[in-house]
Amino acid sequence: MAAKAAADSAFGDAAAELVATLADEGAGHIFINPGTDTAPVQEALAGARKNASPHPRAVLCSHEFVALSSAMGHYFVTGTPQAVMVHVDAGTLNLGGALHNAQRNRVPAVIFAGRTPYSVSPEVPGHRDAAIHWQQEQLDQQAVVRAFGKWTMEVPRGRELGPIVRRAYQVAQSDPRGLAYVMLPREALMEPGSGGLARRLRTPRPAVPDPAALAEAAGCLAGADRPIVVTDRAGARPGTVAALTGLAELLGCPVIDHRDRVSFPHGHPLYAGDDTTVLAEADVVLLLDCEVPWIPAQAAPPASATVLQIDIDPVKATMPTWTYPVDLAIAADTAIAVPLLAEQLRALATPDRTGRWRARRQQVSQRLAEVRGQWQALAASDGPAAAPDAMLAALSRALPPDAIVLEETVTNKAAMIRQLDREPGCYFGTGSPALGWAVGGAMGVKLARPAAPVFAVCGDGAFGFGVPTAALWSAQHAGAPFTAVILNNQAYRASRLPVQRLYPGGAADAEGTFPETGLAPAPSYPGLARAYGGGGRVVDSPAEIAAAVEECLALQAEGRCGVIDIRLPAG
Repeated sequence: MAAKAAADSAFGDAAAELVATLADEGAGHIFINPGTDTAPVQEALAGARKNASPHPRAVLCSHEFVALSSAMGHYFVTGTPQAVMVHVDAGTLNLGGALHNAQRNRVPAVIFAGRTPYSVSPEVPGHRDAAIHWQQEQLDQQAVVRAFGKWTMEVPRGRELGPIVRRAYQVAQSDPRGLAYVMLPREALMEPGSGGLARRLRTPRPAVPDPAALAEAAGCLAGADRPIVVTDRAGARPGTVAALTGLAELLGCPVIDHRDRVSFPHGHPLYAGDDTTVLAEADVVLLLDCEVPWIPAQAAPPASATVLQIDIDPVKATMPTWTYPVDLAIAADTAIAVPLLAEQLRALATPDRTGRWRARRQQVSQRLAEVRGQWQALAASDGPAAAPDAMLAALSRALPPDAIVLEETVTNKAAMIRQLDREPGCYFGTGSPALGWAVGGAMGVKLARPAAPVFAVCGDGAFGFGVPTAALWSAQHAGAPFTAVILNNQAYRASRLPVQRLYPGGAADAEGTFPETGLAPAPSYPGLARAYGGGGRVVDSPAEIAAAVEECLALQAEGRCGVIDIRLPAG
């Protein structure tokens, strides 16, 4: 009885302790799609609002995919994990491909899901009181998440809730980061909690590189004739970009940036974009935070090349056939390792080496200037094949400097990399394991950075996968408006191209209609935004982009979402 009195005096019940614990963990938002099982949490949130006690802001998401995508976007710009709450098995299943996106981007969100009540006794608070409580129960609800998350757990009793939630956040934020999943039976939420906030569990400090391995890597790079750096996400922490830029300038080597984050300045003379064909001449390749450094069937370094890797998760055990030929892998946080590697190289910079590196920098810069000239020619062309480049170059010019861009352009990603110039910390992609994240992610970014204009640039197929009705409604309801820029080729082009590539001149090519991938006629995407209080326009030429951006910036300033429907050649 004494323990119950202490718990009641502190929070009232375990649900109230959950709300206070989330706030203490730094979760400013809980992205929620409610069900019968979330009633205690909803009451606890209302109590916290009434009492002005610490609590995350509840953001109602009318689809679970949008909820987790929003939590991802928020984390990308803040580095602070948020909370997601869904109802039982059905809500967990509706997270869908967002689980995969979060896994591959090491997002340490904590997902809370209800669990159908155990008790049928009316004397037990939270007991079963609806037919759905039998129908929604599964043998292994957590199985949905196990392949994609790091850790799952069920809260068995209210008094155990606090330590379990603390453990979820600790595991999620420990490298390599990832998802945690906590099941919350309704009875447990209505029981007394532990009597006070459980002690926060600290996460380990970031991994530092092994000094001997780092020295070996520096020696390989210092003696290389044709070194190349390949990265995806070294710019996840923008400060790493300056260190990588200094390293590339010192060595005079090109940098391939697959640009899930801005990891190297777009206008730098050593920027090679996404062109992996330059790998063919490399003798040393340094991989920094790369998920897929190259596609072997399209381009690869010579078999004789030495491949170095620095990554918080160099083995990538969750990708069963990740078999890239790495000669030296260093498990480390690149934000720590890259500055140390640059320091090691400076220590190896003899006058002879410095002269060779300087000459190489001039030679590589001249060669890449020719490549950038080709990009500029594409942007200036009015041919159908260059339409994405021309449109995106115009978009790059029209966007304000502080605009944050979320990228999900699939077959037009190469054009995005060539043409869209953004500062570190203002551009986010996911590698798109499951399409649709950008429109939901944009809401999370806007909640995290209310003053910044937010633009989700996506294909028309990706826009549809993002449950846009839910994303637009949820963003409007939350006061987190964004603009969706749709590169509209009226097709699932990523699913048509393999047919043509694998069966050139085949029946599908001869037929020419590709009914399985066509998305024509296109709906009125700006009309969809208008249905939720927003607006936008269809754009047919690069000259119209600036006015469309201005219109949507005005909409965002008024708290309304916008859609720019950029019409590209069909197919």
